[in-house]
Amino acid sequence: MDYSRKVLVVAERDTITGRLKTGPSLRLNYFPRSYVYELREDSLSQSNYIRNITFNPMTTLYMLAKALFQRAFSVGGNYRLVHSFFWNFYRYRIPWVHENDQSPSQLIFNYLGLRNGFGRRVVELAASIINGAEAVITWSEYARNGFVDDGVDKEKVQVVPLPYHARCERLSHEGINVLFVGRDYYRKGGDIAVKLMLDIVQSEKDVQFHYVGRGFVPKHPNFHHYENLPRERLERLYSIADLMIYPSRNEAYGLAILEAQSYGIPVIASNLPAFREMLGRYGSGYAVPSDKMKEVVLDLIRSGEKRSILSENACRMVREVHDPARASEALERIYDSVQ
Repeated sequence: MDYSRKVLVVAERDTITGRLKTGPSLRLNYFPRSYVYELREDSLSQSNYIRNITFNPMTTLYMLAKALFQRAFSVGGNYRLVHSFFWNFYRYRIPWVHENDQSPSQLIFNYLGLRNGFGRRVVELAASIINGAEAVITWSEYARNGFVDDGVDKEKVQVVPLPYHARCERLSHEGINVLFVGRDYYRKGGDIAVKLMLDIVQSEKDVQFHYVGRGFVPKHPNFHHYENLPRERLERLYSIADLMIYPSRNEAYGLAILEAQSYGIPVIASNLPAFREMLGRYGSGYAVPSDKMKEVVLDLIRSGEKRSILSENACRMVREVHDPARASEALERIYDSVQ
């Protein structure tokens, strides 16, 4: 074994599904061929209090405890470097790179609303540890700017889009299908989506609303609610969806948006920085204030031509920005640069 080409990946499982989280899973599916990896799960992140879909005071306390009390972390074995994900970072004794979809302040200030002295101290502690990494990988310019604002060396922070294939396979169907996908009912704006679509189906009788996730969805002949949807059925929904609405109240990135774009689905999302970047770069959708969302959704429901243009732009964006080969090469360059 050539240990100079071996990478230890430190990540965690989704505490709801039990599967490896989507970001690490995608990276490992398209790992640089010149390297091999070994996966190590971070057992400290698997507490029932630490949920991947919500952030609460326990999450903050957990991060603070790690920053204050975790000593230098000896990984054991021989590796070129460690590649850590999300909040699974320590003071590693060998070179390491860190990957996250958001900066410490974007989590602490935006998700938790802790803009007081305690919140700022947590951000400082987290940023000081992350500065020990050889490189910091993130998925958007929004997150990159957040890391730099937090005090992480700007030369270290690089945007490497997630690898994703453009499927863009559409199935013929009648009427218009509007899709919402989100497990966290309040934060993802499930209540906003339901209210919006209840209003829209009153006038647009050929519109069917498909809600995927937990939450209160009223009985209505044009509403279809799926809580635990097998992957193959979700993929079928994507292949017949004409629009996705995503009125999230707070979001670091929006993986559901990326997945929808990979099927060529136009997305109408809330007016968040990450969404403006994802949807505005290629014109594949709209990031709008909640009070403007109905107007935009209705316009697209009534115009197949506009939906077609957005769909083509979404497919082109995924092919060009999220090309798996390009993402793998970018990751390989980062690994090669670590001394």
